[in-house]
Amino acid sequence: MNKKSIALFMTCLLIFSACGSAGEQGAQGEQGDKGEKGDAGEISQAAIEAAVEAALTEDEADVGGTLVIYSGRKESLVADVISAFAAETGVEVEVRYAKSAELAGTIALEGAISPADVFLSQDPVSLGIVAKEGLFDVLPEDILDNVPAWAVDQRGFWVGTSGRSRSLVVDTRDVSDAELPGDIYGLNNEVFRGRLGLAPTNSSFIAMVSCMIEQDGEEKVSEWLTAINGLGYTEYPKNSPQVAAAAAGELDIGMINHYYTLRVLAEAGDTPIKNVFLDGGCGAMVMPAGAGVLSSSQNKPAAMAFIEYLHSTSAQEHFTNTVFEFPLVSSVTPNELLPNIDTLNSPENLNWSALALWQEKAVELIAKAGF
Repeated sequence: MNKKSIALFMTCLLIFSACGSAGEQGAQGEQGDKGEKGDAGEISQAAIEAAVEAALTEDEADVGGTLVIYSGRKESLVADVISAFAAETGVEVEVRYAKSAELAGTIALEGAISPADVFLSQDPVSLGIVAKEGLFDVLPEDILDNVPAWAVDQRGFWVGTSGRSRSLVVDTRDVSDAELPGDIYGLNNEVFRGRLGLAPTNSSFIAMVSCMIEQDGEEKVSEWLTAINGLGYTEYPKNSPQVAAAAAGELDIGMINHYYTLRVLAEAGDTPIKNVFLDGGCGAMVMPAGAGVLSSSQNKPAAMAFIEYLHSTSAQEHFTNTVFEFPLVSSVTPNELLPNIDTLNSPENLNWSALALWQEKAVELIAKAGF
């Protein structure tokens, strides 16, 4: 029950009790007649306000202690938001940073004895792994309703915090719009030999491949991965080095998440790179970063408060104006460098839980293809 509900309940209970009270019984007459009932009691406005204040104060007092966050989001992207939450609430926060897929595996191994209170992930597939293991609490409706339905786990185990699209970063000096494909499979073309980059161990790349398996089947995806490997791709440990390489003229086309390019353009708008959003398919997938509360959490009030804070105006403005992601709370205006999210061609009605089931197969196919 949230603070407003508690306050309303307590106030109604107080009023009901007062209205239901009776005055003292009158003295018994000689023949045993009962005295008349006194007037119903009344409650003052001051008493009502005191009850509400007490309820709100008691609820706030529950948020404290130590909060342990497992973050699959890089420290450079979320540390300021976490620090602001700690400063505003007084909660002591401990953060473990690692790749989202790695942390999902760790939580699955730790199970009911995980020290984590919150899992903050850069992709929905890693969140789905934890949900599949039954290790998340169901979140309240008032939190789930903060964001669009596409950015929420269908069973309510996790909620989106910001939006991120797959895209291509291209060196505009060496790549023309006319030669670019409409979907990710079009990169399997001899014209792109030695010109492609990707990060095969990155959680978002694995999420994209999981989507491809769900949409198109293992055989087609396996053939594509093998073909891309055969074209002499350049491997990177993550997305940002691909953008740096494209800006330096060392890479023609990289497979990334959109915001890495925008961060560079925000600092130096004349850099000869741009994002290309594909016409459809999983290479155009828009996916949420998100968070869930572990069932094993020893500090659920603080965990819930942190997730609510991620939907606050200040946090959402950080995600869109500093990280250049799509805000998910409708009252927050997206950064002007972002395209209109409604113009992107992400596959419709993606089932994030189903994609989580394909993660292991995606990793297997990536390895078999020689990455």
